[in-house]
Amino acid sequence: MISYRRGKHVKYNNEGLENIFFESVCKLREDYYFMQNISGRVRWSPKAVNDFELPGEYVDGFARMWRSFIHPEDLAHFDEEMERIRTGKTDYMLLEYRVRKRNGEYVRVRSHGVMNRDTEISPVCCMGILERVDDTTDELTHVPNIYVAVKDIADTFENENASGCLMIVGIDDFKRINDLYTYSGGDEIIKNFALRISKCIPQSATLYRLEGDQFAVHYPYGTLQDMKDIYARMTDEAMDISLSNDIKVSLQLSAGVCKYPDQAEKPDILRKNAQYAFERAKRQGKGQLAVFTREIREQYLEHLRLIEELKRCVRNDFEGFELYYQPIVEPKSMQIVECEALLRWKNGRFPGIGPAKFIPILEETGMMKEVGAYAVRTAISQVMDFSDSLIVNVNVSYKQLKDDDFAEYVLGILKEYQFPPERLMMELTESCKAHDLPVLMRTMNKLREHRVLVALDDFGTGYASLDILQDISVDCLKIEQCFVAECEKNNVDRNIIKHIILLAHSLGLKVCMEGVETEGIYDVAVEEQADILQGYYFSRPVPAGDFQNMLRRSAGHEA
Repeated sequence: MISYRRGKHVKYNNEGLENIFFESVCKLREDYYFMQNISGRVRWSPKAVNDFELPGEYVDGFARMWRSFIHPEDLAHFDEEMERIRTGKTDYMLLEYRVRKRNGEYVRVRSHGVMNRDTEISPVCCMGILERVDDTTDELTHVPNIYVAVKDIADTFENENASGCLMIVGIDDFKRINDLYTYSGGDEIIKNFALRISKCIPQSATLYRLEGDQFAVHYPYGTLQDMKDIYARMTDEAMDISLSNDIKVSLQLSAGVCKYPDQAEKPDILRKNAQYAFERAKRQGKGQLAVFTREIREQYLEHLRLIEELKRCVRNDFEGFELYYQPIVEPKSMQIVECEALLRWKNGRFPGIGPAKFIPILEETGMMKEVGAYAVRTAISQVMDFSDSLIVNVNVSYKQLKDDDFAEYVLGILKEYQFPPERLMMELTESCKAHDLPVLMRTMNKLREHRVLVALDDFGTGYASLDILQDISVDCLKIEQCFVAECEKNNVDRNIIKHIILLAHSLGLKVCMEGVETEGIYDVAVEEQADILQGYYFSRPVPAGDFQNMLRRSAGHEA
């Protein structure tokens, strides 16, 4: 690290001390050091003199000469940064560019520099370092990088008898790890992970860092069984990754492998096919190794086409999207008192695609913000036409809640339609349970301040439900259907339902029992005193027009 100070005019009168300092610094690392005085004279480290076309350690008219060494494509960026320093807009230099060595070869360097100024902000001296950026090694993990991987695989295919395997492996849910341990902690995990899994690689195989949390293993003449064994050893190593503060992190890995030449006759096809298999492992539940097949490639390409079609429909005024409504009834009167708005998508190119498939895609691709806003607006506008008292439940995901504008958007829609906020119930979906409680609290508390209701969906599935209930004020618990399906015959499930209802009522909360599909389940719900019920026993979700007719019949006004 080179330090500086801003203040009194600094003069280097003690040349002996200056020389000792500079020469000592130059011995610390194999980088290039420089120091420039007020007259523009620059002193370079001996290594810089040896590697570049410098006339000696001391150089006058440095700027003009050094520009002649810089790659033409990088000059504009270099000049822009120098102008910022010259005009006093910054005292720091941090940029990468290519510079020509004595042998004519260009090397990439990262320049760190600092300008020291006097009280009039005039330059006094500049000190800095040029770090050689190795184009073959990943800076964080010190394993070969993606460019080397591409070259090595291409070189392998030059041999007409080439065979082997390529595996891509990645850490599942790495964004969550960054959220928990910060980006610096994430970097440390990546570094330690690479160190651990490098022990799993046979001598004739190579580990590469691709990007983010992804790595590749290229094993010439390796078999699929070899790759499965490597993956198994990696997963064992990943179970216990240490951080510098003595925290232990357990990582889950997904991987995809492709064998060549059986499944790939060209280097680029091999990389793509390994990536297809990797994506398949991620989509199929993570924590597993997928072996490439042509079926996987077709399914992945179809998945990409589905994403593009969803994007097109969202851009085209939500083409094909609509809301279905499922009634929520009061058990004794059997009157419809609430409804749940459920998103549906109809598309000729992809018929029969249900919400279990398209909603995760909307969330992964960032489209859920727009589609979620569409759902809130549509639900409020349609329910305004249905009834003047009906409560509408709308699902909201974590991706929506973490948007700082979400609460304001919802409140704006309520005001626009003059819709009473106490008739809107926001249901926190399963995705909210694994994320940042402070984010949920900030948004939901703002909505509750304006009398918007909050329901906790799928209550009872793990500690996260209780955790949210402890920190966020809610109005209704919706009991997870897994407890409801067998409650007629299973006393354990029935007791869980009973005590959830007792807990909720003791906290002054309403309970909705979902998944009521038979008369027997309905009887259990009545006996255990659930407040409201929802399920196929009353109705499946139906289009808006059908639901409006259902409401009229429920109120005794047959259309």
